[in-house]
Amino acid sequence: MNKNLVLLLALAAVVYTANIWGTSIYILDEAKNAGCAMEMYQRGDWVVPTFNEALRTDKPPLHYYFMKAGFSIVGITPFGARIFSSVMGILTVLVVFLFCRTMIHEDAAFYAGMILVSSLQLAVQFHLAVPDPYLIFFMTLGWLSFIYAYVEKKHNYYYIFYAAIALATLAKGPVAVIFSGLLVLIFLFAQRNFKWKTLMQLKLFQGTLLFLVIVLPWYIAVGVETQGAWLEQFFFKHNVNRFTSSMEGHGGFPLASVVIVIGALMPFSFFFPQALRMIWKEQRKDAFVQFCFIAMTVVVIFFAFSRTILPSYPEPAVPFFAILLGYFFYWVQKKGKVKRLKLRINALVYLIIALAIPFGVWFALQAESNLKDLSSLAVYFVLLPLGAGAALVYLWKKDLDTALYIYTLTAVVFLMIFFYSAFPEIDERNPVTQSVAHFNQHTEIPVVGYKDFNPAYIFYFQKPVNKIETPAALHDYANAHDQFYIVTQKRHIAELAGENFQVVYEGKDLFERPVTVLLKNR
Repeated sequence: MNKNLVLLLALAAVVYTANIWGTSIYILDEAKNAGCAMEMYQRGDWVVPTFNEALRTDKPPLHYYFMKAGFSIVGITPFGARIFSSVMGILTVLVVFLFCRTMIHEDAAFYAGMILVSSLQLAVQFHLAVPDPYLIFFMTLGWLSFIYAYVEKKHNYYYIFYAAIALATLAKGPVAVIFSGLLVLIFLFAQRNFKWKTLMQLKLFQGTLLFLVIVLPWYIAVGVETQGAWLEQFFFKHNVNRFTSSMEGHGGFPLASVVIVIGALMPFSFFFPQALRMIWKEQRKDAFVQFCFIAMTVVVIFFAFSRTILPSYPEPAVPFFAILLGYFFYWVQKKGKVKRLKLRINALVYLIIALAIPFGVWFALQAESNLKDLSSLAVYFVLLPLGAGAALVYLWKKDLDTALYIYTLTAVVFLMIFFYSAFPEIDERNPVTQSVAHFNQHTEIPVVGYKDFNPAYIFYFQKPVNKIETPAALHDYANAHDQFYIVTQKRHIAELAGENFQVVYEGKDLFERPVTVLLKNR
């Protein structure tokens, strides 16, 4: 097997699976997605997603299916919930390398793979039990299959395109169709090839049929089983409303998606100003480069106007950004038409940013009342400016290859430290992990939730938590039970002032505003 590919896959496996078993399912999105998959697995249900026995309409089921497979292999554990997210990351690196090697050159493919495995943001994403890893992989596979079929006249690859977009639609919904439709439409217009004959060559009718055969059965089934409730809430609340209004406190700012994508591929993205000029010229005569540029731009611009945004939203653009940067570095090595001084300036700017990162981390930890004593973890981030400085030295020596290898090696070593040492220490301070000692000592005592409570408790208990919504209902429950625990948030305690409850634990949710409280009746 190709040694460059073996090295990239080994690095991807090491990075994307690093300690996926060693930290708790705690982050809000992870807790709800893993908890939903757990309930479907326990019921043997393949159609209706629920969380805490309530209909969950946030996402379609593909990632739940993969998590169910993980649970069937290793049990209901963080590893079982996350393992296939890591696999999606490894496969993303694989398809980027293979298509890029065929369409450009092996050196460009290797650079693109290096850039992907060096991304902290992607590494975190491929560690999480959420739908985004599946969306990223299937959209990358689908879009690269499309452009390969178009350029190389391998028309059977269009079927891979339609199948992959169908699976992406089962991962996150109509956004996969919208992006793909916009991308193909803009690309064909840019190629001046928007013709009926071309549409027939794209296997439009056969591909649409294949897409519908894959997608429709579940959407029809969930519509029937929930009497249309899932479809209505998913399409209107979780798609239209997320784009037109800020939801769940995830408001953005103009061009937030641009900042997110640039941050995702640091330090390599700092060379994009020079790369953009070259790419703009090359895309006029190279259909593959043009396609990748449009793919990246469509996603970034779309989310630039979204009122709700998370770091994961524009990530389908990241593999194509990596391909363009990989092509740029290959082009520099092959033709050397970029002034080396400009590359050094880019590297110097990144070094300055990298020097600020440890201080930023220190202040962020200081701002969290339950993490102040862990501020020394910021020292791990000193590795980033050290690597940036070493890479700058080699760029000054006109040794671009060694500089890129140093950036990658620094990133991989840092990610190992982050996932195996720094993040586990932070994770141990989350209020769910901190409070479970009370439950472990008294497993016979029932637990209820009052109004809002941390969703990670559902996955920890591996069963639903009885949710009580009013003080009167909680009072009735107290009259019927001698002892029980209540998980809730501090802002709700005032409503229970007349009850005989004792606070046995209180802890702020990590990097969030709510304060988790554990109560026990006296």
